[in-house]
Amino acid sequence: MRNEEIKRLTKLCLLLGSSLLVMANAAIVPSLAELNHVFNDPFGVSLIMTLPALAVVVFAPFVASIINALGEKNTILLGFGLSGLAGSSGLWIDSLNMLLVGRFVLGMSIAICMTVINDLIASYFDGEARIQFISHQAIAVNVGGIMFVVASGWLTTIHWRLPFAIYLVAIIALVLSLNGIVPVNKVKHSGLKRIHFRDYKAVLPFYLLGLFGMLSYYLIMIDLPFTLKSALHFNSAQTGMLLGGMSLISATVAYLFKFLLAKVGEQRTLALCFYCFMVAFFTLTLVDLRWGVYVAVASTGVAFGLLLPILTHLVIMYSTEKRRTAMLSGFVMFYFTGQALSAFVRDANVVLSPGALYIGFAVVSAIIATLHLGVLDSMVRRKRDVLTAKEAEA
Repeated sequence: MRNEEIKRLTKLCLLLGSSLLVMANAAIVPSLAELNHVFNDPFGVSLIMTLPALAVVVFAPFVASIINALGEKNTILLGFGLSGLAGSSGLWIDSLNMLLVGRFVLGMSIAICMTVINDLIASYFDGEARIQFISHQAIAVNVGGIMFVVASGWLTTIHWRLPFAIYLVAIIALVLSLNGIVPVNKVKHSGLKRIHFRDYKAVLPFYLLGLFGMLSYYLIMIDLPFTLKSALHFNSAQTGMLLGGMSLISATVAYLFKFLLAKVGEQRTLALCFYCFMVAFFTLTLVDLRWGVYVAVASTGVAFGLLLPILTHLVIMYSTEKRRTAMLSGFVMFYFTGQALSAFVRDANVVLSPGALYIGFAVVSAIIATLHLGVLDSMVRRKRDVLTAKEAEA
């Protein structure tokens, strides 16, 4: 399918579906303090944020088989349906345990949607058109974040249940996808030889960067609502506005992604992403100063605006076509492993001195960024050449 043949409705479905990925947590971040007040269980409430990611990690390896059995269209319809039903379960569920079950099912839907959407993007587009659409995808994710976070902050001031209604947007995506998603003729995964670890070597560095990047992002996202309330006395609406501002920064950076990529290349774009994480972690140790929070929010916004589009682009570029769906599901698994670990890492911070965790993450981010100024570029390209040669021989 050529780039110019893609219908506007198809693009809209992919972009709306992509915005649902961030909605997994953006829709309830401003209400975390209120949820903790209702359930009086800080760790359980933090699991509301991280359990969807744990479900993604568990379920992502099976998505390629589901796509092979049902096809791309039916699989993404299933994902949207589960997302709408499970995500909105907080509207009627009173038990925290049952709410966590709903969050786990929501994570399963995210694994389905993210893998299928990225696979369809790789199939529908190529070359510059693919880079441009990945940029648009990141914009949709972050614009969704602005709308959902701000709406959630406002709805939380009315009642803690109302932010869960935002997840019903997935049902709109499902209805539009009935006509908008066009199946792609692809080689069945069941006909391939079993994929071995060596097949993943070319994309493994991006998997690990996705894990660390999401862990960093969600450490900041989980901590900010509590920090803003305790240190700066922000209410839920103010927190929602500030996090919406972070998403606006991310959306702007995502728009500029294709220009930045053309100007400085993949490795320097990655370096900029992780240098911004470094700045965010360092300034979060200065939360008693109001400007420290604002610098952390701005730096996190830039980092997240670059993280998903650059890694998605690289995983697609370094994957062979026959194994691309499996490679993308592996990326989804690692990407959300970082989110799943965030609550546990944050909880372990109680045994460390104040600020030690953030300083440690800042140092690691700086090391990653510095390496990507040149050292890792040739290593990854050699791995990609070897993988491409093996695919040509098959």
